[in-house]
Amino acid sequence: MITRFGKRFLAGYLANTTDFSNKELAFGIGSTTPNTKGNDTKLEFEFYRIPVLYGSVDIAQTGVDGDGDPVFSYTAIFLGTIPQDVAGVISEVALYPGSRTSKNSFDSKFITSFENNLLWKDSSGNNPQLQLNTTSLVSKIGENMVYIQSPASTAKEYKTTLTTLDLSGYSVNDSLAIAYKKADNNVSKIRVKFYSSSTQYCYADFTPASGTGDRIQSILLNDLFSNTSTTPPDFTNITNLGVEVTANSSGTTTVYFDGIRINDEDTFDPTYGMISRSVLTGGNIITKTSGRQVDIEYKLQLGF
Repeated sequence: MITRFGKRFLAGYLANTTDFSNKELAFGIGSTTPNTKGNDTKLEFEFYRIPVLYGSVDIAQTGVDGDGDPVFSYTAIFLGTIPQDVAGVISEVALYPGSRTSKNSFDSKFITSFENNLLWKDSSGNNPQLQLNTTSLVSKIGENMVYIQSPASTAKEYKTTLTTLDLSGYSVNDSLAIAYKKADNNVSKIRVKFYSSSTQYCYADFTPASGTGDRIQSILLNDLFSNTSTTPPDFTNITNLGVEVTANSSGTTTVYFDGIRINDEDTFDPTYGMISRSVLTGGNIITKTSGRQVDIEYKLQLGF
């Protein structure tokens, strides 16, 4: 689906008012159907990008019209290579310009995956459990998952160190998104906490819907900025990230985590945005394992 921004951008490119010399392919794990009016502005949950290395055109006859004249389809093809150390289950792909006119220090940001349980510790210094991929339980980002188990009516938190994260420039209209797997109906809430010290933090609470399986949830940063410890954190100097799982009274809960990211929702750049988004289903979903490069061709069919 070519987005509304994409149509404006491509028209500007044809008029030589927009630079399209550099391009990027973005990969995500979402499954939401593309908006039929082209209103999508981002992937549901992006986790990696690559530059477009080559472009080509495919012109193919698709039939004949009522007068017997040939009918053709016109497709622009963009190719990029995913490095060997990247792993994940790619179910959505987008095309972006590779450059922008405005500089934004508070852009959308992938904060963390959950591939290494040794990077996470509870208050006693213990690591959470590591779940390797199985036939029925597959990490969407990477090849492992950290999971948190919490007994009934109990909260369990693990923290990890961050390269200093500055949240001060994000607005209340930006969003925080988490991707996880819900194993049961015993989880009451998931809390994500940003620390500038052991006693200074802000947090956002996610209440999972009923049922089990993969989940992607977003919440406005207004909730994060308004929920703080007694002494608010230094938003310019976030050094630790905490994930806390609270079980309800029904029993022990288990939550498997894939990733956390911040989405810049309100910055406008007339020359930068998502040009096209495609959602992959069934056998078209790409399971990228580590240890080998993978070439990706993204085909953009033009409607003329």
